[in-house]
Amino acid sequence: MLSPALVALAPLVTCASAQLLEIPTVDDILSSAMLPFDQYTSFGPATTKVASAAVSFGTKAAVIAESTGTTVAAADTGYWLADIAHQGVAAFNSNPSGYKVFRNVKDYGAKGDGVTDDTAAINAAISAGGRFGPASRQSSTTTPAIVYFPSGTYLISTSIIDYYFTQLIGNPNAMPVIKATAGFVGLGMIDGDQYQNDGNQGWTSTNVFFRQIRNLKLDLTSIPAGTAATGIHWPTGQASSIENVVITMSSASGTQHQGIFIENGSGGWMTDVVITGGLYGANIGNQQFTMRNLAISNAVTAISQIWNWGWTYQGLSLSDCTTAISISNGGAGAQLIGSVNILDSTIQNCPTFVDTAWQTSTLSTGSLILENVVLKNVPVAVKGVSGTVLAGSTGSTTIGAWGQGHKYTPNGPTNFQGSFTPPTRPSALLAGGSNRYFTKSKPQYEQSPVASFVSIRSAGAKGDGSTDDTATIQSALTSAASAGKIVFFDQGTYKVTSTLYVPPGSRVVGEAYSVIMAAGSVWSSITNPVPVVQIGKSGESGSVEWSDMIVSTSGSTPGAVLIEWNLAAISGSGMWDVHTRIGGFQGSNQQVAQCPTTAAVSAACQAAYMSMHITKVASGVYLENVWLWTADHDLESPTNTQISVYTGRGLLVEGKNVWLYGTGSEHHSLYQYQFSGASSIVGGFMQTETPYYQPNPNAANGPYPTNSNLHDPDYSNCLGGNCDALGLRILNSKNVNIYGAGLYSFFNNYSTTCSTFPLPENCQSMIFSIEGSTSGLVVYGLNTVGTSYMIVKDGTALATVGDNLATYAATIAYFTF
Repeated sequence: MLSPALVALAPLVTCASAQLLEIPTVDDILSSAMLPFDQYTSFGPATTKVASAAVSFGTKAAVIAESTGTTVAAADTGYWLADIAHQGVAAFNSNPSGYKVFRNVKDYGAKGDGVTDDTAAINAAISAGGRFGPASRQSSTTTPAIVYFPSGTYLISTSIIDYYFTQLIGNPNAMPVIKATAGFVGLGMIDGDQYQNDGNQGWTSTNVFFRQIRNLKLDLTSIPAGTAATGIHWPTGQASSIENVVITMSSASGTQHQGIFIENGSGGWMTDVVITGGLYGANIGNQQFTMRNLAISNAVTAISQIWNWGWTYQGLSLSDCTTAISISNGGAGAQLIGSVNILDSTIQNCPTFVDTAWQTSTLSTGSLILENVVLKNVPVAVKGVSGTVLAGSTGSTTIGAWGQGHKYTPNGPTNFQGSFTPPTRPSALLAGGSNRYFTKSKPQYEQSPVASFVSIRSAGAKGDGSTDDTATIQSALTSAASAGKIVFFDQGTYKVTSTLYVPPGSRVVGEAYSVIMAAGSVWSSITNPVPVVQIGKSGESGSVEWSDMIVSTSGSTPGAVLIEWNLAAISGSGMWDVHTRIGGFQGSNQQVAQCPTTAAVSAACQAAYMSMHITKVASGVYLENVWLWTADHDLESPTNTQISVYTGRGLLVEGKNVWLYGTGSEHHSLYQYQFSGASSIVGGFMQTETPYYQPNPNAANGPYPTNSNLHDPDYSNCLGGNCDALGLRILNSKNVNIYGAGLYSFFNNYSTTCSTFPLPENCQSMIFSIEGSTSGLVVYGLNTVGTSYMIVKDGTALATVGDNLATYAATIAYFTF
């Protein structure tokens, strides 16, 4: 029999979430959140919600000038991405020579003069060329696009409708302003998944991948304060990001504006966002997300968490709000928040920092961890259902470490609410002269002239998906590193037939996720792995910056290690928005026709030995918004039909001093993450999914044999139940701090009955294994789905799902070993 709290929660939860399943709708709360926008979702009459009065105490000097009620765009200046020759080719488009990858909105009629209504022109720039929008309810990799905004003020009267595989990019040197008219209509100024006439979103939000918004200012201040309005509507999945965006809203009493609204999805990454005003700075719900460097001021509630399984906030700067963060949705009886981690943040001039509904119970919903958070004039640090739980200060104070929920140290569970000793942070992972973790935003090279770049197509590469571009690319990489140039991969699919070596000092940037695609006999052996892209060689040191690209394979390539990282660095060397995409796209030769779920395992569908290997000699490796994905469905299929593509391993880390911010690893047959003999790692949020086809075959009997040289798990000690791929395995490693992890197993040979909420949760027996001499391990906000045992140490279960029921996922707030 369910507990009363679970009975209350159960109707709010639908089926298990995965790339092809609807996420929990948490109906009552979402209906309330959507009510002001009813005319855009159910296509009936809208209802206006009355907001509480906006906070009236002193304001912080804002990035955006509010005195005139407008946001003013700077005069346009040069930016290499706009100025460079645009030669990108969508290799597998039906008309590659006629399809335009880079689109300047002014070429489609936008004026940017602050007077002309530019809505239609901007939407034309996005949709031109037979692209796939939300009304199509279809994804495709064949129509990538960058939609570029030169500096200016672009007046819009209704939503900018985002399309699949689209990057909306402004000039970072003179950020353009998108300004809503007073009579603006639409759910968001930018709508990332427009609701259709049937009242549903166009795409299933967990399927919306490969898109970005960056370098834009959104101004809602002309919209009356009492009118419900949203800056960005962003239900989204993996490999998506919002970066370097400013949103300005009304701060008047009764404001109904919200900066960012997310009601569902399986994301995601957001960084360097400044929001001013509004009822909510961010009103958000998703399975999991990583958000860094959000600065929100003068909102009634800076961040309202609608629901989640897990969420990690890093580097928040929240000021002059009534409540900085609310995680109390659902109330004490049916909390909808799984876990929240907040670190390295500053809260200022807010009466309450965190509003929570957590109470001691058998459920672990509402789990919260605070670490290294500075409070300045915040009287209440944590407010519970009965009042103050943790006092703040009208002066300045720092929360070293405080939490609530279930803890294991390593045995448990124990309900706790209070302070604890924070983990030791390895000095090599910290920013210089600071106790905060080192972070580095994606390089945009905004100060570099076009002359600093080497176009890979100008160097002679074709990028047409069929020409062997290996030699041309290698020559360009080698010469560019020697000359201090930046290599620009114009959009294209660059076929390579042997390893590409990226030397120290390299800087590489793609256009609309240009693709390096491995094909050929070099990668034909399942027992002889060969890297596709090799970052440095053993013994080499220096830095590499790599951004906005995809590494893939084509055909049978069971020996392919898509990325091998050997370079030793101090900090700042890494990858931003670089993903592996294995199978499921045009050109992969591993789509529905070749790899249907009904077929037996075949060599033709064995696509990669490993997604990424950070080797023993590597150090100082920084990963931000990196998704290592073996496709579970065909991205070109109108119905996103599932497929069975087989890969061996996800991310293997054997090196030291590694940052894993906003990473995911999915559908590899042996494991998603393995730390073996590694040291000094910080991660969060880390997300995994087990292959949908398992246990047919399972991890022990799959096509990829174990390799003792890589310390692969042999699965000889599986606990009772299905022996499927581990989400996370930590072996003989030390000083590992994980700030949020979601390890999910939704399927048993494509059936979801094994992950039915709240039990049995038996798709597989174990998903997180700690082995050998591992020490100095801390995990905050561990969330699992579909596994009987949440944590296993050397074959002995430490935590079971039945002891940690929460939302759809089971949750442990704090684990240390």
